[in-house]
Amino acid sequence: MTPGSPRLLGGEMLGWSDLDGSRGPGPVGGPTLAALLTAVGGRTLVVGPHHPDLLDVVPSSDLTILVRGLADAETLAARYADRPEVQVCCGSPEKLPASPQYDNLVALDGLGRLASVEGPELSWTDLFDLLTSMLRPTGRLLLGAENPLGLHRLPFPPPPRTDSDWAAPDDEYDHTRPAGLPRLRDRLAASGLWTVGTWATFPSPRTPTALLGSALLADADLTGFLQATLSTTQPTGAADSDRPIPVPPFADPARLTALAVRHGGATESAPGWVVLAERLAAADSTSDLSDEVTDQVEGRPPAGVLMRDGQRREVRRGPAVGWRFADGTVVPSGRTVEDLALTATARRDLPGLRALLTGWQAGAVADVPADQVVVAPDGAWHAVVAAGSAGVELREAGSVRVLHRLAARTADAGLAHLLPSGELAATLAVLAGRDPESFADDRVQTTARGWRELLIDRDELAWKLGEARALAQWYERTLAERDHELTRLRRIVSLLSGTPTARVARILLAGARSARRSALHHLRRPT
Repeated sequence: MTPGSPRLLGGEMLGWSDLDGSRGPGPVGGPTLAALLTAVGGRTLVVGPHHPDLLDVVPSSDLTILVRGLADAETLAARYADRPEVQVCCGSPEKLPASPQYDNLVALDGLGRLASVEGPELSWTDLFDLLTSMLRPTGRLLLGAENPLGLHRLPFPPPPRTDSDWAAPDDEYDHTRPAGLPRLRDRLAASGLWTVGTWATFPSPRTPTALLGSALLADADLTGFLQATLSTTQPTGAADSDRPIPVPPFADPARLTALAVRHGGATESAPGWVVLAERLAAADSTSDLSDEVTDQVEGRPPAGVLMRDGQRREVRRGPAVGWRFADGTVVPSGRTVEDLALTATARRDLPGLRALLTGWQAGAVADVPADQVVVAPDGAWHAVVAAGSAGVELREAGSVRVLHRLAARTADAGLAHLLPSGELAATLAVLAGRDPESFADDRVQTTARGWRELLIDRDELAWKLGEARALAQWYERTLAERDHELTRLRRIVSLLSGTPTARVARILLAGARSARRSALHHLRRPT
């Protein structure tokens, strides 16, 4: 094998590439996944399509890369031609030597894109057993797994078929694949691999911008921070974030994610997971390794990795209690203004809603969207992002815009009818102590982000139209009744004015008025 050329194992797919994304989803990658590679060391095997930028940060002095497409193998071999410690192999995974020889196995893309059409069609379990047999007794496995019931799939229509879909999807019809995080952990344990770290990937299993550990997601005190973080990392398509679907989703994924976080189901409904497992020696098989200590052990990845404004931020446990960023900043605890406002609206707690909105709009975070402001238990207000941040859907800061945004989220939640009648944004402005004149037009921010929200808008408009029609009918009926009564009274007056009795009555009334004037004249004369 000459330098700069891949090692051909057999079963290579000629003219095929998983890295360019032209025949299906692109490779797994992203800065957040790079933070997990700190757990990799020693002799390492990387299988499946990984972005070259992600391979560049693998801290290994002996790295083997396996891909199935010949075009990808040639690209990677040329990239690492000046690094003799990197070996690029191309072909079917069963062609690799089966003897235990690797300290680490990295498969962040999972096992679905390893098999070649030029080789036997292996099930998930066959591939898993084959690869784990290559790990040494104390080896580590970094495995990615897509959730077939994740939030990147449920709200979206099925993705269009691509050239990579030459067989039935493994996650639906391969019964040997553990569908769900508990079954995946059990499968690892059955192979002698103990889970020492689990991270949920958002918004996509292949290009996540947020990795959140199980312990982080299980902390009920971080509900507001997690909702604010995940509301800015939403998928745009059923398959991947770089494959947008040109139709609205069935429901707003941001609201579904917030609902999952609120009720402790974010881990189970995440688009995917990354699991770090170790094959421990017999003496260490009783060690208590869990996600709770993942970021406290030296060499372990952090409990959470986020991308904010193009910068990677890591979350670890504090020295005593709580969570901190890498720079020492405390992760805020509490709930978001939006969550508190919707809760107060659902309970018809107008005094509580007024106090909340007034405190928000009277403080320094008045220009930050309600879903990005966390209210701590001690009453402090924390902005998770700055006003007008590029990571927030809201592009223009200002009290008008953020209140319109909150009005739209209230309408999307189906709670608009619980507030006093009138324009929703203007009503919130009054409750917040703002001038309602600037909020008279609700059309500023009422675009639904899913079919569910469109149906809610339709039902709301139908209800308003029905109310307006009922009011118009009442006005018409009232006017008709009054017009009929007025006509009747006029007819009575007309009849009475033409009778002799009416004429005598008018003469007597005129005489009485004249006598009254004369009497008053004599009384006022001086004596």
